[in-house]
Amino acid sequence: MKKLKAGIIGAGGISHSHIDGFRQLSDVEIAAISDPNEEKLAFVAEKFGILKRFVNWEDILKEPIDIISICSPNAFHAQQAIAALKSGKHVICEKPVAMNVEEAEMIVETAKQTGSKFMVAFCHRFAPHSQFMKKMAENGQMGEIYYAKASYLRRRGIPGLGTWFTTKKLAGGGPLIDVGVHILDLMIYIMGCPEPDLILGVTYNKFKNQAVDGGWPPVWSRVGDRPTGIFDVEDLAAGLIKFKNDATLFLESSWAGNSETGLKIALFGTKSGIQYSTSSQPPLKIYSDLNGVVADTTVEFPSRNVYHAEIEHFVSCVKNNTQPITTPKEIITVIKIIQNIYKSAEIGKPIEF
Repeated sequence: MKKLKAGIIGAGGISHSHIDGFRQLSDVEIAAISDPNEEKLAFVAEKFGILKRFVNWEDILKEPIDIISICSPNAFHAQQAIAALKSGKHVICEKPVAMNVEEAEMIVETAKQTGSKFMVAFCHRFAPHSQFMKKMAENGQMGEIYYAKASYLRRRGIPGLGTWFTTKKLAGGGPLIDVGVHILDLMIYIMGCPEPDLILGVTYNKFKNQAVDGGWPPVWSRVGDRPTGIFDVEDLAAGLIKFKNDATLFLESSWAGNSETGLKIALFGTKSGIQYSTSSQPPLKIYSDLNGVVADTTVEFPSRNVYHAEIEHFVSCVKNNTQPITTPKEIITVIKIIQNIYKSAEIGKPIEF
């Protein structure tokens, strides 16, 4: 069988995970990579043995490539995804899908018009515990999910301090659009993508003058980077989202703060509840009753490389002409909530839909 050819746009830290994921598959070869940073481009291309390399991302779209992996800064996602789809490529794009709802809708519409596959790289969906919770929700084992909490907190973990990560015009925001987007997407996925009704958001930047680099992207991957020192995004964001089905989600994310750390989610259902926490062992617990008696059940899972899993899934969708795990409605809903948390924080009022 003819191998699928993949191309990578953006040679930053996350590209290494995408490249490694493609390299696990015998029926895919990485044909080309592009990045405007020539030092970084050469470093990654040589590390993974990628022969074709381009400084201008437009040039990679002229190649006979089947799949494009977008690993560039957030501000370029929409432009690059739309161009790649129009050139006949299937596209997997790093989160967040875009800077705003309008851009996200343009991507989704272009994918629909071209018939090409498009997926947002929400790797947390592929974790064993995530799939377990999704199945419990789908099978009705939780009953009605009416309240949920999700947090992704770091103590002193600002990524790429002074680079595009902390520059609003390139990133679109701070921890909410960086790590918060992961847990927001996961909750939207598990809860069945309810429609937002009311959103209240707050943002803070209290650690700007004592910021510490969080070690991401890995220092060894920052070849050729020229930090500007800009830090004009939040270091903590939180939102309360009430949905039209009367369910409520509380969301919080931070890069820096005097708090506990890690990822934690909780789902409250009428039949059972679930809590998952990276700081607990075992990490997942089910709260329910058994024969009329309150009972707690702990669950353990095998380890899984979620980056490998997401790439394998997308390649399978391309080969078998199936719908990727991220649906158009979910993609738009996630970016709609993020945009309106920021808007609510800016105007100091809730946003009603």
